[in-house]
Amino acid sequence: MEGKQYSECQIQNFEDSKLAVTEKDPIMRIKQPGDEIQEGMHGCEEKTTSDTKSWSTGFLMNMESTVAEIDCVSIGVSSNDIDLSVLHPDGSSLPIMGKSSLSEADDEESESHTWKKLGFEPTLPICLKFEDVTYKVTVKGEKTPDANKYILHEITGLVHPGEVLALMGPSGGGKTTLLNLLSGRIKLDSGTITYNNQPYSKSLKWRIGFVLQDDVAFPHLTVKETLTYAALLRLPNTLTMQQKKERATCVISELGLERCQNTVVGGTFLRGISGGERKRVCIANEILLNPSLLLLDEPTSGLDSTTALQIVKMLRNIARSGKTVVTTIHQPSSRLFSKFDKLILLGKGSSLYFGKASDAMLYFSSMGCSPLIAMNPAEFLTDLANGNIKDKSVPSDLEDKFFPRNNSLDMKHGELSQVDVHEYLVEAYAVKEAKLGKTKLIKPLLIDAEPRMKARSSTMEWGATWWDQLSILFRRGLKERRHEYFSCIRITQVFSTAIVMGLLWWRSDASSPKGLQDQAGLLFFISVFWAFFPMFTAIFTFPQERVMLAKERSVGMYRLSAYLLARMISDLPLDLILPLVFLVIVYLMAGLKSTFTAFSLTMLTVFLSVVAAQGLGLTIGAAFMDVKKASTLASVIIMTSMLSGGFFIQKVPVFMSWVHHVSPLSKD
Repeated sequence: MEGKQYSECQIQNFEDSKLAVTEKDPIMRIKQPGDEIQEGMHGCEEKTTSDTKSWSTGFLMNMESTVAEIDCVSIGVSSNDIDLSVLHPDGSSLPIMGKSSLSEADDEESESHTWKKLGFEPTLPICLKFEDVTYKVTVKGEKTPDANKYILHEITGLVHPGEVLALMGPSGGGKTTLLNLLSGRIKLDSGTITYNNQPYSKSLKWRIGFVLQDDVAFPHLTVKETLTYAALLRLPNTLTMQQKKERATCVISELGLERCQNTVVGGTFLRGISGGERKRVCIANEILLNPSLLLLDEPTSGLDSTTALQIVKMLRNIARSGKTVVTTIHQPSSRLFSKFDKLILLGKGSSLYFGKASDAMLYFSSMGCSPLIAMNPAEFLTDLANGNIKDKSVPSDLEDKFFPRNNSLDMKHGELSQVDVHEYLVEAYAVKEAKLGKTKLIKPLLIDAEPRMKARSSTMEWGATWWDQLSILFRRGLKERRHEYFSCIRITQVFSTAIVMGLLWWRSDASSPKGLQDQAGLLFFISVFWAFFPMFTAIFTFPQERVMLAKERSVGMYRLSAYLLARMISDLPLDLILPLVFLVIVYLMAGLKSTFTAFSLTMLTVFLSVVAAQGLGLTIGAAFMDVKKASTLASVIIMTSMLSGGFFIQKVPVFMSWVHHVSPLSKD
């Protein structure tokens, strides 16, 4: 009870300190989109934009020295136009960026205008609001049947068009789960998520872009081919093919991908474009549709700080064009942190802070929790989310509560346990929420967009007709898999096998019984080879393309029937070339019957064997989606077919005679 009272006092001091500093602060602030929006987290009724002054992260500097140094060092005052500094223990800040953010703001302003000139249809503004979002999963192996683990617990937030909301926290904090809930991909257990005060509906599916954490793309396609095929499949039928291609080219230009547009994307075993360029290609895939709400799962993971900053700047420019951007971020640099408008700090599925990113440090400082050494603000916040209080001042009420009489204190190291710190921060945020009231906390802007949200009819559900989907997927399949079918290893395998067989059956004579038996063995081996070879190739198809298929199907890119038929048709010409070359070599070297009819019938038999084996391999691969299990079953089927074909055994028991009739290698 005492802790709650102290927290309320600290929070009141936080509000009073903000108001007092605002009245004294002479620094003029650059107006940014969203300034006039009421920020419920801090509850200050903003009268006019000119009166609004927000402290940047960790700038607990003396105001007199700030005014004296303003001409030589630019001190930002908002996450929208901030030159962020490293926090110093005494409350001052050390500037880590160069000149004034005025020029940078002008650059971003001009860049944001270019997004508006892309020729896209007007963006429907979406105000995203979520309140008391809870998600839990059933824990297996527990004694009680109703054992549940809370992944998210009563998360509340709000983001307007033109703003970038960052979901920050340690790994396992629930960031990706919250992003999936906001995108409508999974259903929440309790709480509400609204888009312009409307619940999620199918019409919103086309207005939400989702960029996965893993860069999923076909490795053998170039950047231009990847985006062009995506544009042809996803953009609505109201645009012509040429207009769709022009939009893909325009997006490539705006995302700075012209230099690598003719380079293959690459993958684990294929060298292609860089990591930053791959991330921009994935973002471009979603930007093609001109989404109103763009969700990104850790877009800066695995990138260096400079490349990551370029990605975040690009996202900010996208937001300034009228879109709503929500992104998860693991541990950004101080410069990246300054680009976010709003912040939700998550720890163990609970919300520790929601509000302006620029006010996060001041909020925790009002509790008495400040860094004792120079520290990146994002690092400081992530440590708090982990319950790590080392190198930070301990709030007095937290220290009084647990020291020295509570056993939860880690006496060995003289530090509070992470659980204690986490519970205190969650409780302090709950007190703040209760004091301000959730209605005031997440008061959205009124956007009259309900008619436009339902404007897209069911006839525009697919971006292309079924026949167009089939044609586009067929062409894409040929370009993507030609490298696999005509790889050096595959060609070497086919040619070497054909030459060895030709040498072993060199000019065989069918006039004698022995020669006839030899040729029968040759034809049997050809059938077996072209049953094994395509089957094991097809087995890998669906397990390898599973992620890509799931991603494209989740956004309604094409019908499953069009994909399956295009997949099979595109494989036919590729499957026919190598068997044809193989049979020509063997046929000429072995001296088989040299008539066009005999060769054509042999070729037809081999081709049908290839098609049957490929279909069986696709079926097995789709049934198991596991390469090891599918390969094991395929081996059993092939061996059974060989043994029951009639070449190794003539008299089969009655109860096994049915196997002979279903074998694709039967000589009858």
